[in-house]
Amino acid sequence: MAEHDSQSPRASGGELLASALGALSNNRRIDELLDGQIALNRLQIEDIKREDKVRHWSLRVHHVSDVMKLAFEFAAAFIVLAAAMFLGGAIWTAAHDNSLVIDAFDAPPDLAARGLTGNVIAGRIDDRLSAMEQQTDSIRVAGTYRQSWGDDIKVEISDTGISIGELYRYLVSWLGNEKHITGAIWHTARGIALSTRVGDDPAFAFDGTDTSIDAVVMTAAEHLYAETQPYRYAIYLNEHDRNDDSLAAFRALALRGSAGERPWAYTMWGQMLLDFGDVRGGLEKSRRAAELEPDLPNIWFNLADAEATSGHDEARLGDNRRALKLYSGAAARQLAAYAVAAQIPNTAREISETLGDYQAAASQARESEALADYNNSHIAAPLLVSEYLASDHDVAGARRAHADSGPGERDALKIITVGISNVEMMPLPVLAQAVAPDNWEFAALDLEAMERSPIAETPMMRPFGPVLILPWLAYADAKLGRFGNAHRLIDSTAPDCYLCLRMRGNVDAAQANPNGAAYWFARAIAAAPSIPFAYADWGAMLMRAGQYDAAISKFALANKKGPHFADPLELWGEALMQKNRSDLALVKFEEADQYAPNWGRLHLEWGNALLYANNRKEANKQLEIASHLDLSPADSAALARRRAAHG
Repeated sequence: MAEHDSQSPRASGGELLASALGALSNNRRIDELLDGQIALNRLQIEDIKREDKVRHWSLRVHHVSDVMKLAFEFAAAFIVLAAAMFLGGAIWTAAHDNSLVIDAFDAPPDLAARGLTGNVIAGRIDDRLSAMEQQTDSIRVAGTYRQSWGDDIKVEISDTGISIGELYRYLVSWLGNEKHITGAIWHTARGIALSTRVGDDPAFAFDGTDTSIDAVVMTAAEHLYAETQPYRYAIYLNEHDRNDDSLAAFRALALRGSAGERPWAYTMWGQMLLDFGDVRGGLEKSRRAAELEPDLPNIWFNLADAEATSGHDEARLGDNRRALKLYSGAAARQLAAYAVAAQIPNTAREISETLGDYQAAASQARESEALADYNNSHIAAPLLVSEYLASDHDVAGARRAHADSGPGERDALKIITVGISNVEMMPLPVLAQAVAPDNWEFAALDLEAMERSPIAETPMMRPFGPVLILPWLAYADAKLGRFGNAHRLIDSTAPDCYLCLRMRGNVDAAQANPNGAAYWFARAIAAAPSIPFAYADWGAMLMRAGQYDAAISKFALANKKGPHFADPLELWGEALMQKNRSDLALVKFEEADQYAPNWGRLHLEWGNALLYANNRKEANKQLEIASHLDLSPADSAALARRRAAHG
């Protein structure tokens, strides 16, 4: 039995294995079984291959299906998100919709038959409002107004059967602040009357004859402009030379307007008072504007102008620095982009000028000229460049820049009358060209001509005499030995005017009164501790008195306050030469040359220092440069003697 079992299929694993490995079998039944098994295996392999192909295809189908499903879900989500964003945007826009909508006016049939339908009257009102808006030049962008128009004025035509944006209109009526202008036109005994109403406010009526419909519409439109855009209407009045009406409008808006309008109204109220010659009132209103809205840069720039008109140079410097910083702040977005672009270099220029950095100031004036014209900047720029170059002792360059201003633009007093900011706060171009080479006779004549000019008596110019013309004229008289007249003029000036205090000190210094000069220089420094000029004036007086160490101390302070102001550096070098330290003086002259390269006296003294240092070759170079630059008569004589003595 055991033997029989060894020959059964179950017991023939060895023979099957042997056959699978190619061994021969002597058992027919085993061979048949093996052949069947092989065939079965082949069928199974083919079936597995087919199933594998189907399975791979199915996997691909499922993958594509999953991808398409995911894409569909993303698309659906995007559509939902877009719809939500659209709805959210519509809600936000509707909530901030402050537009004015002009509804069709009521009109009697006979007027409508003549073509004066309610829609026509509404359209005429719209045209007038749009025209006034376009004629109003303000740096304040429309988006900042509590109720703005321009593109936001809408005329709704009734009975057209058209319904557009019903959802948005519902949102506006629910969430927004849209106001409707309504009105009516009717017959009167005189002719016609036209009434207008803004929202639920009381209606106002305007009447006229049948032939004066255009005038009635204009009057009604002006009233609507004043009622809905009071600040912009006041600007409009000012630009159309209705100054008294404009001032009254700004005053009313400043005192009774909304919180958002009051600072704007106060700053313009202050500017108009300055134009009318009311310096104290203009300064008061300008300061009030800054208190109400401390983040608006244009308010601080205007306040700087008001402070400068009073001779408050320290406050002017601080206000301009604050304005320059705020031009990059969020509140500056309330200003038109072109105005911000123009005011940045203009404000920087005033800061540079106040610190004696005349090269930077000239460069910033040229930058303003290259931008879009703003507040007559294209007229002012050549004059400003001329002043700054002259103040930097480049008299020839100043003359060229002055000539570039054109024959009709050379009168700086005329330029002041068109509102150039702060031209009036500096020595005017001709004066600066005279002061630079110590031509005090010409300076005095120029100043006297300014003082006698009819323009100097205009309300706009009258405040500048005491803070600009009189101090310089007093100093010119003192330089010419006319001390009685100098004191008569300077003693009449304000005790808080920085230039006046400086010139009080300079008059006393010219009269050989060092104690009096020191007193006034100290007062000037106390009034404007951040500005370098009084330090330099005091140091120059001390140097002339032979107090070289004390003078150097003042020059060092002046240089600290105005590091790009060349005068204290050059004077510092001269003081060091008097102490027999020409080696140190050379360093100061070289530094001063960076900021005043065309200063004749600087190169003259530089050459002298090089001669003392036994460097004749370089000395002759500096003396040669000096010979081609503007020099005072005394410096010209000194140069001639020096060149004669040293070849």
